[in-house]
Amino acid sequence: MEFFGFKDLSKLSTVDMTIYRYIEQNNDKVIYMRVRDIAQGAHVSSSSVMRFIHKIGFNSFPEFKAYLKNNHQSLHNVKVHYVTEDNFPSDTLSKLNIVADKIYQADNIITIGMGDSAFLAEYAARKMAALGLNTSPVTDPFYPLVSKLENTTNNVIICFSVSGNTTEMVEMINRFVNNDDILLISITGDETSAIAKMSRYSLTYHEQMVRKEAYDFSSQVPVMYLVEGIVNILIEKEKQ
Repeated sequence: MEFFGFKDLSKLSTVDMTIYRYIEQNNDKVIYMRVRDIAQGAHVSSSSVMRFIHKIGFNSFPEFKAYLKNNHQSLHNVKVHYVTEDNFPSDTLSKLNIVADKIYQADNIITIGMGDSAFLAEYAARKMAALGLNTSPVTDPFYPLVSKLENTTNNVIICFSVSGNTTEMVEMINRFVNNDDILLISITGDETSAIAKMSRYSLTYHEQMVRKEAYDFSSQVPVMYLVEGIVNILIEKEKQ
C-alpha cells in the first residue's frame, strides 16, 4: 500500500490511518475543506491532521490541498472504455448462444490468436478448461495444429483477430475450412475480413482500430465482453 508517495507505513499511527481513510473516502469534498473540517469529519483534532500532513511529506496544508486537487483532476481526465449495445450487431446474443452450444458439445476446443489477441485466446481457454472442457490455446502461428488434430473429430477452433486479416492467421485456419471434423468460429472487429468469411460462425464487434507505428492499441474490451458472454452461457449449461 502507498499513498501520496508515502511508503513507510510503520511511521503512521492509528490516528494517522483514520485521517487517511477519511480523506480517501471524501476526496471530492476534502479539496474544499479547512483543517478543522477534516478534523471534525475524521473525529480527530486539528493538530492531528496537521501532524499527519507533515508526516507524509507536505510542508503546509495549502500544499497538501493543491496535491489533492491536481490528483483529483488527473483522475477525471482518465478515459475509461465502456461497452454498449452499439459495439455489437443486433444478432450478437443469438450468436453467442449458438456458439456456446457448439463449444459445449465439442470434444476438443482450440483457441488461437497472435499479439494482444493471444492473451484473449489464452484467457478464453483457461476459463473453458476450468469448466471441464478440453481446451487448449495456440499462440504460435507455426504450431503444427494440423498434426495435432489429425485423426480427431468434433473439434472447434476459435480464432481471435482484431483485423481478421492477419496473414499468418489466415493461412493457419485456411487449412481447416473444408474439414468437416472442425468447426471454425472467429471473434474479430471486421465482419468483412477474410477470417470472418472463412468461419462458420463469426462474432464481430464495432471498435475503432488504433495503431501507433507497428503496434496495435485497439481496445480489447469488446472481445472480453464476448468471451465472458460465452463463458456465462456455458456455466448455465453446466447447471442444467
